[in-house]
Amino acid sequence: AMDPQQRVFLEVAWETLENAGCLPEDLAATGPVGVYVGAVWTMYQMIGSEEAARGNPVGANSYLWAVANRVSYFMNWQGPSMVVDTACSSSLTALHTAVESMARGDIAAALVGGVNLDIHPSKRRITSEGGFLSPTGRCRAFGQDADGYVAGEGIGAVLLKPLERAETDGDHILAVIKGTAVNHGGRTSGFTVPNPNAQGGLIREAMARAEIDARTISYVEAHGT
Repeated sequence: AMDPQQRVFLEVAWETLENAGCLPEDLAATGPVGVYVGAVWTMYQMIGSEEAARGNPVGANSYLWAVANRVSYFMNWQGPSMVVDTACSSSLTALHTAVESMARGDIAAALVGGVNLDIHPSKRRITSEGGFLSPTGRCRAFGQDADGYVAGEGIGAVLLKPLERAETDGDHILAVIKGTAVNHGGRTSGFTVPNPNAQGGLIREAMARAEIDARTISYVEAHGT
C-alpha cells in the first residue's frame, strides 16, 4: 500500500504543472529537472504493523525518498530527486538545495515542495508529549504567554526556472527568489530550541546574498515553533 504522502504529493506536483501551463516532457526537453521535497514523518508503516499484529499482513510503503522519486518516475525526469529532512525548515532547505543546484547548472528546472499529513495518531501524541503542541490550542506568536503551536496538515509545491528562461517562455511568474541561506543554531538551551542569534545571522546572510536592504522588506514569515 502506498503512503498517502506519496500519492497526494504526486497529485499536487501535477497540479503545479497544470498551473504553470507546461507538460513534463516539454520541461525536460531543455535539460534535467530536479525534484526536491521537504518531509519528516514516516508514520504509515505503523498502520501496516498494527494490521499485521491483527493477522492481516499489509505492506505499507512509507519510505520518505519515494515521495520525490515517485514524481521523478511518473514525470520521467532524470535530474536529482531527493527528500530533505531538517525538521521545521525541511521545505525551505529543499528550496535552498534546488536553488543551489540550478545556480551550478546541474538542472534546468525544479519542482520543490513539502508534505505533512496526520496519518497515524502517534504523531500528535509524540509532539504533544514533547511539549511542542499548545495545550490551550492557540498560537500566540511573539507573545510572552506562548505555549506551543497548533498542528495542521498541508502539501505545497512550486516550479522553479532561471528567471531569464521564465521570461523568455512567457511564464506567469509568481515570485523571484533573490537569495537563500542555511545554517544551524549550534548548542542552545535544548536540542530542539532555536538560536535567535544564529537565525539573525542567517537572515543577514540571505539579505547579503540577495543584495537587498532590510528597509525594503514589507512582509516577513516567521519560524513556526
